[in-house]
Amino acid sequence: MIPVLKDPKLQKQFEEDGFVKMRLLNENDIKRLRDFYTTVQAEHEASVNEPCLYSSVETGNRQILVDTDKLVKEILMDKVEQHFINYQAMISNYLVKNSGDKSELYPHQDLLFVDETQGCSFNIWTPLQKTDTKSGGLRVLKGSHKIQPTLRVSPFYPWPFTHINGTLRGLCTDIQTEIGESVILNHAVIHGSSENLTGQPRVAVMLGMCTSGCDIYYHYLPEGNPANQIEKYLMEPDMYYDLQANGKPGRGKFMGYVSYNFEPVKIETFKNWVKKDNHFTLWDKARLLYFETLKSN
Repeated sequence: MIPVLKDPKLQKQFEEDGFVKMRLLNENDIKRLRDFYTTVQAEHEASVNEPCLYSSVETGNRQILVDTDKLVKEILMDKVEQHFINYQAMISNYLVKNSGDKSELYPHQDLLFVDETQGCSFNIWTPLQKTDTKSGGLRVLKGSHKIQPTLRVSPFYPWPFTHINGTLRGLCTDIQTEIGESVILNHAVIHGSSENLTGQPRVAVMLGMCTSGCDIYYHYLPEGNPANQIEKYLMEPDMYYDLQANGKPGRGKFMGYVSYNFEPVKIETFKNWVKKDNHFTLWDKARLLYFETLKSN
């Protein structure tokens, strides 16, 4: 992997775990981000399609996206320059998780943005309050970006891990954060988040990043299209301001159709990863490989 973090220890952890945690912002930075969110909160809440999670992209308001992106980069990019190398910034937005007993986000992967044989893409995820298992904190399956390559398209597709989602959920590690801490998360890593039971929305900002020199792509699978007609677009970061309501890019260079076999990951492939991965104890490996039936949803 081309390094994206200046600190060799953090880079090694990022490569092995698929994420690292670091403090990037101070209290004044967080206050500026909170204060701006209050000015656009009504538009965010009006855009809610899902009961638990929504983002600035879903507002459909281009000016909100532009203003949010400008502020987040104004606050974050000098910190990014201090800690990161070989990177290019994409766009940023708010990600809000409502409170409620049905607010858990099950394991998933984020969209594919780059050729992951050449580089990686990742989020700098910064909550504007403390997070833990009771406030919608992140859950990450360490090292899961190494299980197998995946094509991750918008808006929906047959996720190859759905049939073992129950097992994946039980293997995830809960990540707690203090105010000002960020999680740098590889888009290929399987992750989710716990229920938010605080009675208040959990608000975070996300800045998308990728390895410098990599082309940025967007894969779109219209509803009803077969998997051999996935639309592939070459994008510039500001083109993500103009995604249509159905997920189709409003701008972007159409590169043609691609085909992909969305077959479920083979149980043997998953077991081989468990055998080789160093995040599991010998007991965990024995339980997963020999004693426990893999759990589906």
